[in-house]
Amino acid sequence: MQRLIPHYDLQRDVMVSLMPSDRTLPLRILDLGCGTGVMASRLADEFPSAQLTLFDLTDEMIDHCKSRLGANSRVSFKVGDFRKDDFGSGYDMILASLSLHHATLDERPLLAERLLRSLVPGGLLITAEVVVDESPPVRERQYEMWRRFMASQGEDADAWYQRHLAKDHPVEMSRWIRMLSDAGFASPGCFWRYLNFAILSSWRTTV
Repeated sequence: MQRLIPHYDLQRDVMVSLMPSDRTLPLRILDLGCGTGVMASRLADEFPSAQLTLFDLTDEMIDHCKSRLGANSRVSFKVGDFRKDDFGSGYDMILASLSLHHATLDERPLLAERLLRSLVPGGLLITAEVVVDESPPVRERQYEMWRRFMASQGEDADAWYQRHLAKDHPVEMSRWIRMLSDAGFASPGCFWRYLNFAILSSWRTTV
């Protein structure tokens, strides 16, 4: 991931900085699209009293998570497609790290509503997103800089770019913020951005 995503480790640091400062809280946390468990492993260390639910599309990814985290009674696993399958509720915090771009733009409004309902009042949503700029010329320049970054890491930049265009559904940040607000999230906003990657956060109101 470090060879494909600029400032990948910094993005993880920014996400953690947005989390509650009291690390002793007995939070219920959902890692939506947990991948190989990089963030989940860090969460297990950062919040020793938290209960973690790790959700991903394939058994293969869940197996990677289990191998990384080892036996841990505080961690549970779910396999499913977050676009249509139930990912639970009653969470104090939901993280989605480079996963929501698998949802189409038409699926996003309903997904925003489901994320809101899955949080307890006062619950926090933190997402690391693949975005596109509202300006087509800016978008093209950012994509070109992203391709140059991947090439500098020894990756086939054109192949990854074509795969992105074929499979991913990046969203304009202003559009996603509007969807989150329409769903009922409080003050959704961007807390970090570089090229076509951004970190957003919001919360469910206590009312």
